[in-house]
Amino acid sequence: MAIVIVGGGAIGLLVLSRLAQAANIPPVALLTRPKGVEALRAHPLSVSGVGACTLTDLTVAGSVAELSSAFHRPALAIVCVKGYDTAGAIPSLQALNPAAILTLQNGIGHEETLAAVFGADRIISGAITTSVDATGPTTITVTKAGGIGLAPVGVASDLVLAETALSAAGFIVRRYPDYRAMKWSKALLNMLGNATAAILDWPVTKVYADRRLIALERAAVREALAVMDALRIKPVNLPRYPAALLAFGVRRIPPVVLDPILQQRVAGGRGGKDPSLLRDLRAGRSRSEGEFLYGAVATTAQAHGLAAPVNAGLWRILSGIARGELAWDTYRDQPEHLLAECRP
Repeated sequence: MAIVIVGGGAIGLLVLSRLAQAANIPPVALLTRPKGVEALRAHPLSVSGVGACTLTDLTVAGSVAELSSAFHRPALAIVCVKGYDTAGAIPSLQALNPAAILTLQNGIGHEETLAAVFGADRIISGAITTSVDATGPTTITVTKAGGIGLAPVGVASDLVLAETALSAAGFIVRRYPDYRAMKWSKALLNMLGNATAAILDWPVTKVYADRRLIALERAAVREALAVMDALRIKPVNLPRYPAALLAFGVRRIPPVVLDPILQQRVAGGRGGKDPSLLRDLRAGRSRSEGEFLYGAVATTAQAHGLAAPVNAGLWRILSGIARGELAWDTYRDQPEHLLAECRP
């Protein structure tokens, strides 16, 4: 029996650091890119901020073949790759052949992608709300404590090991009966101050200092909530992430009252980090996890005969910049251009 983490980004390293220190759980290994393996073999894993620690002698590998037989057919694989790398991780997961697969990825649709290959009963949906930033190949900073939500994807999905191990690792763990409600609720929070800041190349605090942009953010959330209504999904609060409260506020509280709350909470909820979509654009990545947030809202809305012009517009611009089809300078520091193309 063993646990293998697939993906050595900020979340993968966080989970590795916590599980490696936990008592009375199966041995843990990390499967990541060769450069990450080389770095972790040469330098300790260093965690600063909440739960600061330094770890050495970790089990890391660049391929399943490099892992010892003790990590083949593990009891649990935890998928921590970026959403656009899900398909690329499937061959490694097939080679591992785990009894259960937990996805801690942001966005909509990863559970369905994995279930199509491995069957729904082997898939566990997860939503992590800890704010963590990778500051180097072997260094991460945890800027805000959170927790992990877990939900079954199939009727026979077994959450016991995942819940036990993550709880032993110090995470606040909460179970949810409907994985769609959990993941859509997390998506609502991931959307705030993300694409808008990325497109404008602005910090979130600057976005939320502009009432026109706050109104755009609220409109995007309202569109997502309309899709959730069509799917008969109710928002739920996640560990230290009040998504249900956000939904209530957007629907019921007047902007004059709500907007100052959003100004304070959204930037603070990111723990001072630049949004992930902005960091991806700055790194020159041609794919964006916005596909599984704004793109998913727009696509699902269209499938249900709903209009989602703000999410569709944000995703069209964001993906166009990422693919090099739109000039970022057209939108960088140009909120008027963005607002003109994303009218509710």
